[in-house]
Amino acid sequence: MNLLQGIPTYLVLLIASVGCKQVLIDLSHSLNSDVPIYPNNQEFELSVVVNGTVNGKWLSYNNILFYEHTSTHLDAPSHFASFDGVYYAATIPVERLVGPLSVINLEEKSDKDRDYRVTADDITSYEKEFGKIPKGGIVIFDFGWSKYWNDFEGIYGAARNDTTFHFPGLGIDAAEVLADRGVYGVGIDTPSVDYGASQDYPAHYHLHGRNIYHLENVGSMSALPKGGKGVTLFVGAMKIDSGSGGPVRLIAMFDDEEGGKSTGKATGYGILLLTTAVVCVIIG
Repeated sequence: MNLLQGIPTYLVLLIASVGCKQVLIDLSHSLNSDVPIYPNNQEFELSVVVNGTVNGKWLSYNNILFYEHTSTHLDAPSHFASFDGVYYAATIPVERLVGPLSVINLEEKSDKDRDYRVTADDITSYEKEFGKIPKGGIVIFDFGWSKYWNDFEGIYGAARNDTTFHFPGLGIDAAEVLADRGVYGVGIDTPSVDYGASQDYPAHYHLHGRNIYHLENVGSMSALPKGGKGVTLFVGAMKIDSGSGGPVRLIAMFDDEEGGKSTGKATGYGILLLTTAVVCVIIG
């Protein structure tokens, strides 16, 4: 039986939104020519086609050219895996692009060791404080790396002509735990879920082999509640057919009662996103 049958949709939304003031935080870096790109890949280019008055009226548009894995971006599982049913950028189910967020801050460890690799113990320590990572959740590791953004040597820990980089990532035991938890996505605020000096990319192969996507070069998470408690993440992924990834707009949403330091605004859009999700779950 549909309990909402006969109730106008606008009234359902109004009822659901009462007392649900939401904060929205953008966790994405911009796309521009200053973005630090993995060496030997296409730099971001924006070419102006029109930017002025045409027939007495304003018109502006551009052509853009960039490497799939530029700035804050998604690695589709097809980036490092090939099997029947593997997800490409365009085929990741939308329900996997929205989920409860867990933020594991390991900045103190990476400050002491730029080559730090996340361990299974780091994850279980987080779970002791914040609870078990939920199935269908999204986990992001926060090393405070956004402080280096637009500084190639700061991000990569090496000069542009070096072949070995130095930034933190996941150890294989951490990747195995996350896969066992049944997460949909794993993110990090460095250029790769594998640490910089890796040559065999075990975390990529293990997670992509289980159809788990990655989010890399995630922006600052300092405005979020500790541990990501109460946060829902929306992954605005580009729908590229046969794509191995693409830039994303990451939007974190949480109830302002959670105590995050908002750099955004609590708006009606946040309420609409939340209530639409609630109504869809109820009706569905």
